Amino acid sequence: SPSLPPVSTYSSAPITTESTEPHVSPAEFLSVTYYHVAAILDPADEASRQRRLCDSLCLGGRLRVCAHGLNGALTGRAEAVRQYIEWVEERHEPRPQRAIDWKLAPVSGSELFVGLSVRETAELVTLSPGSPISPLEHTAPHVSPADFHRLLEEEAVRDPSAPAGNPLPLVLLDVRNGYESAIGRFEAPNVATLRPPLRQFSELPRWLEANVHVLRGRRVLMYCTGGVRCEAASVLLRQMRARGGEGGGEGGGEGCGGGGEGGA
Repeated sequence: SPSLPPVSTYSSAPITTESTEPHVSPAEFLSVTYYHVAAILDPADEASRQRRLCDSLCLGGRLRVCAHGLNGALTGRAEAVRQYIEWVEERHEPRPQRAIDWKLAPVSGSELFVGLSVRETAELVTLSPGSPISPLEHTAPHVSPADFHRLLEEEAVRDPSAPAGNPLPLVLLDVRNGYESAIGRFEAPNVATLRPPLRQFSELPRWLEANVHVLRGRRVLMYCTGGVRCEAASVLLRQMRARGGEGGGEGGGEGCGGGGEGGA
């Protein structure tokens, strides 16, 4: 079978931003990052509504609105952030299988975003300008943190002499930018961690085109920081595998981990 690129041997300790001290008072300011995959029938109207709401709540940050959903990072007073979350939940009523993973963290007043950018875009995250990727369909199954680690543990004890094919060998694909994976990444025995040398996410299609043969016949477990890059990357890889005769990815199988799904 094709040889794999060099495997990462570096891992970093988990980093937490949450205090466990009982005397710590509630944060005055919060940051929230999220994405929501859903059909937005009128992105221009949605962007206008989002902008007016954020302005009224004095929220700063960046928000992308497209026909496939929402992708944002905002900061503001804690109560304003909670009001924003309630408004989005009520307006879009996410299905249980598409529940929004709101990532909240306390910030100081000096860490608040300056200004607000709400843009109507072609994609949730820039990946394929020529043919925008829609994660509404054909995205890989999400993998919970527990299942993510279970899959790695099972692969670690796989008998290398056992017949190949059931299950197929597992490979980890880090779809973050290079500077992010340099800080810390997953590693596990018997599992290759592939780290495309990306300066920006839009370079991933070219890397996949050049390396899709390396992933052939393997289960691919992806991870990123928030999940949205895994969504888009899994659709792209499935499309490439379909063109290569692997049944849209079902022959090898992909799973979205990382961020909200896998704990990267």
